[in-house]
Order: sequence, then C-alpha cells, then structure tokens
Amino acid sequence: MIKLPKVGEVVQLFGIGCEGCGHFRGQFEVRSIIEQGDLSIVVEPREIQCEGPVEKGAFAHLTLIWNRDLECWQTSCGDHEIVVHISGHYSGPTRQAA
Repeated sequence: MIKLPKVGEVVQLFGIGCEGCGHFRGQFEVRSIIEQGDLSIVVEPREIQCEGPVEKGAFAHLTLIWNRDLECWQTSCGDHEIVVHISGHYSGPTRQAA
C-alpha cells in the first residue's frame, strides 16, 4: 500500500545527486500530486541545506517522479537525475511477483 503526503503537508526530503551535484536535504511543501500516468509530486522548498557545488535555486520547484523500474523517487537538477527519499517512509507502487 502507498502512503502519499497530502497537498499542503510539509515533508522532509533527502536528495543524493552525482559528484557534480552533491546532495541536499530540507523541508518542502507539497503543492500537488498527480496520479495519472507516471506518479509525481510537485513540491516547493521551505528550508534547504545543500552540500556540494549545487545551489539552492536548483531546487526552487521540484517535481518528484516515481521510477517504477528502480522503485525510487527521482527529480532532475539540470542535466542529471537525483534520487530523492521522502521522510516518513512514503514509497511509490512496487512491483508484484507474478
């Protein structure tokens, strides 16, 4: 079963990018949840801490997309994909054994 955040809820995000991006963590407000096609969540930052060369502005407006193959949330920071964890054990749909 999936437990998604609600619109307006503030969630903790943790993002791990490539060596050129670094990583970030912070509090983000959920602006919308789209369940048609690819499952996605749009969030806006409340407070961000970045480590590495990436600037906070890169995370000003994030769309998190559930990657069904990797079973993780991802977003992009320019040209690279970042794996994102939503605190509180939110997870997307998982593959079922046949």
